[in-house]
Amino acid sequence: MNRQTKLITEHTSKRYLIGVSVMAMALLFFLFSGFLFGDESRSKVQQTPLDEPLNLRGAGELEVENWVYNPSKELMVVTLNIDKSTSLLNDKLSFVAQEKEHPRRKIPTTVEYQNDGRYVISIQQVSPSFDVMALDINKEETNNLTLKEDEQNSSKGGEESNQLARIYTDQSKVKTDLNLGVKTMQEYELAALSQEVKKTKETIKEKDESIQSIGERLEEIDQKIVELESERLYETKEEKEQTDAQIRQLKNEKERLHRDSLEYKTAIKTLKEKLKMLKEKQRMISN
Repeated sequence: MNRQTKLITEHTSKRYLIGVSVMAMALLFFLFSGFLFGDESRSKVQQTPLDEPLNLRGAGELEVENWVYNPSKELMVVTLNIDKSTSLLNDKLSFVAQEKEHPRRKIPTTVEYQNDGRYVISIQQVSPSFDVMALDINKEETNNLTLKEDEQNSSKGGEESNQLARIYTDQSKVKTDLNLGVKTMQEYELAALSQEVKKTKETIKEKDESIQSIGERLEEIDQKIVELESERLYETKEEKEQTDAQIRQLKNEKERLHRDSLEYKTAIKTLKEKLKMLKEKQRMISN
């Protein structure tokens, strides 16, 4: 009888321990599932920064100037600027949009304006719950070595697409504008000129500030040279040699700074001429 009671007690204890273990594991699962599988409310924001250089896989750099969304029209407009020094300026680019919420849905994407490395792309029929929108930037290439047989069998003539970059906007971060719409070519041209005027003015300001900094540094150098030459009168031969070396170094720096200042002044003159032409072009297009 005692043995039977003992066996029943042991069996009950094991079941109790198993039950407690299962409950503990379940509790740990719910506590840490957000870390293991990701919590939608804590998901990482996918937003490509504006006005920051983005590498195009060795083909230059691109900046996302603006990315705006009008939920009432289910419309997005993306403005891109491609580095003017890149060979891509002579290549054909295509753009493909994709929603995270509906990844297989084809989304109408149109290049509304393109000139001198500047692209304005409209993305239409955007779902109200797109979550994250990706835009692929592709370089269209044509294979000139395609055999005649392939050319006859393929209407594309060997055309293929190479992805240069993928940029994103997050629904929680994208700039919204209820007045946003597709503009005319003239309006996009004027907007491009306004942006160019703005950047030119900023560059002129930066170079003016550099010239001012150089002037302040030149004053410091002149003052330091006067101090060293005064101290030199009371130094030993070895100390004078060290002082002479410092003075030569400072004078070399002065020459370099004078050259830099001259280059900045020349650049400012060129930029001011460019600014004048941009404003004249704005006036002509506006009339």
